[in-house]
Amino acid sequence: MMEKRGAARAMENAAPKRPRTVRRAAAVAEKEQQHQDGAEVPRTLTVTLDLGALKCPLCFAPFEASIFQCKNGHAACETCCARFHQACPSCREPIGDIRCRPLEDAIAAMLVPCAFSSHGCAARLRFAERAVHEALFCQRAPSACPLPGCAYAGLDLHDHILSAHAGAGDAAVISFAGSAPAVALRRSTPFRVLLHETDRRVFLLLNGGDVPSGRSLSVVCVGPRPGGNKSLEYELQVGEHGGALALSASGPVPCTRLWAGHHPTEAFLFVPDAYWSSGCVSVTVHVRKLTVDRA
Repeated sequence: MMEKRGAARAMENAAPKRPRTVRRAAAVAEKEQQHQDGAEVPRTLTVTLDLGALKCPLCFAPFEASIFQCKNGHAACETCCARFHQACPSCREPIGDIRCRPLEDAIAAMLVPCAFSSHGCAARLRFAERAVHEALFCQRAPSACPLPGCAYAGLDLHDHILSAHAGAGDAAVISFAGSAPAVALRRSTPFRVLLHETDRRVFLLLNGGDVPSGRSLSVVCVGPRPGGNKSLEYELQVGEHGGALALSASGPVPCTRLWAGHHPTEAFLFVPDAYWSSGCVSVTVHVRKLTVDRA
């Protein structure tokens, strides 16, 4: 009996063992077969990740298309590579020639929730698109009240202004529906609030003094941009329509969730000092929503 056992062990020892890589491949194949026999293999993975890991460590902007690394693995965006003259700020090795493809691919395939998901936004966005969506397009992002001394920021800015600031003693707020309102604007008034009752949007007629020999009039929307392929455009007119002294201008309406006193510097209606001789002008404001052909 002992001789038979010894012979069997000798045969086992003499039999060639499969290489480790073959055994691993066999194990993987077995797992794949188990998945095929049962549930479908998941193609996505839900993880919890610090979003700071997806930002350039130098400028803290979200990583976008091109990410570079030095030979020691320190990553930087394309802008910072140029800003630091192709020298890695961490180790001074050259940077800007080696792309970090795995991180680029991971970020390109990654979907993240909007920061205002708690307010009802269900959008899932590419990481590089998240900041633009939250700043301009999210319809559930809170907007701050532009009136001085008011700390309100919420989703019902139109109703807030109507109830809190449109009293009899506050002549700065004007409500309008379909027709274009005629606004009496004093030279010393920095802006007037216009409430569009149909779209429930909040507009500001801005009166800037940053141009020589006159004032600059423009329009801004406090709130998100229209969804889809829509845009907003304004038309301003000072003086009688068709009159010899009538002034008019039109252009796109910029949108912001927080107006901090800035005025558009490219598109505005210039009103010379001569028009302010009485200290006040009448401004007709027309805002319309347009369909933009993106083809």
